[in-house]
Amino acid sequence: MGKLRAFKNSIFGRLFLTFILLSIIPMSAIGLVSFKVSERLLDAQVSRSNTDTLEQMDKNINVLLDQVTAIVNIYNMNNELEANLTKTYTNIYEQLLDQAKVENSMLRYSFAFDWLNFQSFLIGQNGLIYTQNYQNNIVDPTRLLSYNWKELLAASPDRITWLSTHKSFLKNNEDSNVFTAAKLLQTDNTNKSYGVFVLSVKETSLYNIYKGLLSEGKDIFIVDENMNIISNSTRGLVGSKLADDPNLEKLTANKENYNVSMINNQKYLTLYKKVNRMNWYIVERIPMTLIYKDIDVLKSKIFYIAFICILLSLIAAVLISRTFSLPLRKLSRRIQSYVLKGNVQTVKVNAPVNEMNLLATEYDKMIHKLESTISELVKNQEEKRVAELQALQMQINPHFLYNTLNSIKCLVWVQKTHLIEPTINALVNLLEHTINRSHEYISIKDEVENMDHYIYIQQIRTSNPITMHYHIDEELLSYKLPKLLLQPIIENAIFHGLEPNSSEGTISVYGSRYRDGIRIEIIDNGVGMTEQEIESIWDDSGERAHSRFSGIGVRNVDERLKLNFGRLYGLTITSQPGKGTSVALTLPIVL
Repeated sequence: MGKLRAFKNSIFGRLFLTFILLSIIPMSAIGLVSFKVSERLLDAQVSRSNTDTLEQMDKNINVLLDQVTAIVNIYNMNNELEANLTKTYTNIYEQLLDQAKVENSMLRYSFAFDWLNFQSFLIGQNGLIYTQNYQNNIVDPTRLLSYNWKELLAASPDRITWLSTHKSFLKNNEDSNVFTAAKLLQTDNTNKSYGVFVLSVKETSLYNIYKGLLSEGKDIFIVDENMNIISNSTRGLVGSKLADDPNLEKLTANKENYNVSMINNQKYLTLYKKVNRMNWYIVERIPMTLIYKDIDVLKSKIFYIAFICILLSLIAAVLISRTFSLPLRKLSRRIQSYVLKGNVQTVKVNAPVNEMNLLATEYDKMIHKLESTISELVKNQEEKRVAELQALQMQINPHFLYNTLNSIKCLVWVQKTHLIEPTINALVNLLEHTINRSHEYISIKDEVENMDHYIYIQQIRTSNPITMHYHIDEELLSYKLPKLLLQPIIENAIFHGLEPNSSEGTISVYGSRYRDGIRIEIIDNGVGMTEQEIESIWDDSGERAHSRFSGIGVRNVDERLKLNFGRLYGLTITSQPGKGTSVALTLPIVL
């Protein structure tokens, strides 16, 4: 156990086991999975091929059934039959003449469809039975009349009723199996029945359709909805009822076309196709051993090849592991020698000291130091960013204060003393929100109030009327944003848009949900800007930059959005000279 533990802890052992786990076992698993997938693909390919075969069988069966339907329709539309099938005879000679006339007509129909091996019968309202003119075959009236035809056909008098395979109605053909189509004969006007037409087709007509497709072990059969066997490649089962087969019932219920199941401890591929227009089902069963016959031949060869590949992989694992482990062993011995000489402080560990533990310890020390350095740098950058923002907030432009105080003095001169107190209150509130450092984020509602104070002061200073329109969704008012985010945009709209116009200006503020965040758009109807003027705003080099309320400009707003929330958020400016300017900000939802 000690040697095994030492082997597992050594570089060579770990590399060797890793090579086994990452190469040999996955290769074996991939080979096994590939083999299983190949089997399934082969199943699907065989299924598709045989499904095409069943499709062709379905077409051939429908051709046969179309011919049967055509014969039934000929009799159904023959109005001359009514007189003979309803006539009551007192003269036996007259009866024989009429019967011969009808049977000769039936014989001519049989010659027209001579390729179809069938037997036809007419059962008249007068109780007489008419059949084709067979020289040696005589109809068995007891077997034919054992079916209550009128009651059987009454449910669907206008349609052909199909009977499953049964024994022939002819005495000398008792061992012959037939399937039957029957139709109630009715008058055109009153729909009163005057007889029954019965047409029996030999089951061999169906068997001949698929006989050439049979091979060793393959089984093909046709059943109806009640699992009565209409035709079967196992000839002794024709006419019997199929034993309970849950696999086949499940197949037909799910509308699938094939599945693989166990039958009598043997795996079979079962394919199914519903006959068009009929409640018949074509079923083909193929033993999986027949499908995998060619694959089984390859199994032993694949096994030997896989064994050789695994053996070669093991040898390669030993060689590769030694190639990597020897240099590490030498490095490990040098580190151990250095530690044992006392040149560094040793670390006491519970696990046995080996080359990987030593290397891992030094690596952990390096990672820890690197993480500490990165964390310290990030902290310093964040503190620097906050300090810069606070410094900008504190840079209340003296020109702005001078002009505002001068405007208050002018109000005294022009005797508008009633405007002095609101102006001072607006200035105090604006300065209070600006200088307050307790919160970096304020609600949109508070930012709107700051904008109102700023607009009021600007109207007093310039005497130009400015109309503000707010279209902000109610739910957005409680959301947070960095303070002094919108005031620089309003300031820019006044300086670059409204003041040069020297007339009444309008600023509209729109706020709504946008994707997963918020979009705030500020639009003015000022003079607009050219591309060069927009660039000067981004560079904070505009001729009116010295008159700003604080040190925060449009570019600072964009940088703050990106620093706080990422590169997906920020500010865009669009403008047309003579029409106005639009500034749009996107930011995430902050509650």
